[in-house]
Amino acid sequence: RDQRKISKLNQTIHQLSIRSVLAEHENVRLKEALINERQRRKQGKALPLEAEEEYHGGAVFWSPRKVKEARDRLQHQEAEEEQRQLQKAEAARLREEKKQAKAQAKQVRREARAEARIVREKEKAEKAAEQASRAAARRTQQRLQNALKATQKGNKMRPKAAAKAALKNRVVAEPQGSREASGAAAGQEPSQSRHGRAIKLPAKYR
Repeated sequence: RDQRKISKLNQTIHQLSIRSVLAEHENVRLKEALINERQRRKQGKALPLEAEEEYHGGAVFWSPRKVKEARDRLQHQEAEEEQRQLQKAEAARLREEKKQAKAQAKQVRREARAEARIVREKEKAEKAAEQASRAAARRTQQRLQNALKATQKGNKMRPKAAAKAALKNRVVAEPQGSREASGAAAGQEPSQSRHGRAIKLPAKYR
């Protein structure tokens, strides 16, 4: 974007330079035209000789001093006219330069506003992306905390559930006949005495 802006400014400067050169050429052309016009007028223009107050017609002879004064007056008039024309040309050139400078300043302001708008939009997008990233991070942290709580709760419940399951399996695995046989065996008296002799029960107790 900066390169494009620099390129635009260079192009504007180049255009202004070309217009300045053209205006300078126009100024030179006007000067030449004024010089040519002055020479043309000098060739076909009568000298501003001042006649005597007592002139009664007929041929008049002018002294060299009078002719020189007339030529000086004519040269002065032409110089003033040339100066006026040069001033007009210079004023036109200054107006054109002022117009171009105003247009350039307007273009620079327009580009500055566009650049500022782009910067604002970029900052707004970056801020929105940052807010979305923080929100996503908070949601991820919340999910991790919930998963950790669920894991800790499951670990606490697992020993109790295992104990209940073991007790249930032991009760199911022990059959009814085994319990009765164990009780009957416990109720019988030993078949030997403490000294190792066999004990025989009477027939009525068998």
